Amino acid sequence: MNATSRPALPKPLFWLADAPLFIDSDQVERFYDAVARPQQKEGVVVLETTDENVRELKGKLNLEVGVETTDLAALLAPFLAFVKPSLKGSAEGETSKQVSAGKKNSIEMHPVDTPQSQLEALTLFYFANYAKRVFFANSSTTDWREPKSIADVPRSLVFLDLPSFQESQASGTPSTKLIPTAAEFENGKIVQIYPTLLAANGERPPAYPEKAANPDALRAERKTYWQWFEANYSATRAMVAIEDAASANGKIRWIDYRLPLTADGETLHLHVCPAGRYDTGVVAYNFVKRGFKHGIRLIGTLKSEPDMNVLAIYDK
Repeated sequence: MNATSRPALPKPLFWLADAPLFIDSDQVERFYDAVARPQQKEGVVVLETTDENVRELKGKLNLEVGVETTDLAALLAPFLAFVKPSLKGSAEGETSKQVSAGKKNSIEMHPVDTPQSQLEALTLFYFANYAKRVFFANSSTTDWREPKSIADVPRSLVFLDLPSFQESQASGTPSTKLIPTAAEFENGKIVQIYPTLLAANGERPPAYPEKAANPDALRAERKTYWQWFEANYSATRAMVAIEDAASANGKIRWIDYRLPLTADGETLHLHVCPAGRYDTGVVAYNFVKRGFKHGIRLIGTLKSEPDMNVLAIYDK
């Protein structure tokens, strides 16, 4: 299909048409096997989705009211080569597998054997089965990181769009400040990076609060602690700190970051696993330095704190 005849993706899914800067192939494969549970590696796999899921997706993707399941598949098919856009719906009562939401619609998926196609298939599986557990989020939205939402199952799949510096200035929201906290390297050494992040005047970070009178007080002290890093952040110094640690210890197995979400110290913990397969520049210059200036997009799953296991990173 040529570019002139290819339909436009709904805006929240633009990044599916892009190649990721980083993708955690091991985690994607394990998550795909655990959630989608494909019964076979070869041949066609059929997903069934209900009208209820289609209605949920219409709201999240800002689709017109009249869009049907077949239309959604037709939108995705040029970008997800394993999806068959010609679908067959079964009217209510035609099969014993009906649910109260109404008719079911089938989506055919062909074999997927690359990390990116598995991630796309996993996304489609969530669309078809767990539309309520898909979030298109940014730092100013909160529904995706509420404790109750995080605790629900299956684990939520989050598309997190972080702003460029210019966008953050225009909207009055926190800019994309990725604070590297710790990393493990190919020599087996685990290095704490954040204590080396000095302020512009040479001031050292405060001591991390380990104890307080009660849990609420401890949470408040830790929010104040991360506010120091947000106020004294330099993308260049953060990038250099990662590069220096990697120069001394080799390729990065995993690296963690703190991302300030609000001005009062709310943060998101990010866990990224390059597994020694990516150059340091991906998680230092491209992720930290370019992410601060131009913004960055992440796909990941959430756990408590909140904490995101990053599945893929996309440049803007």
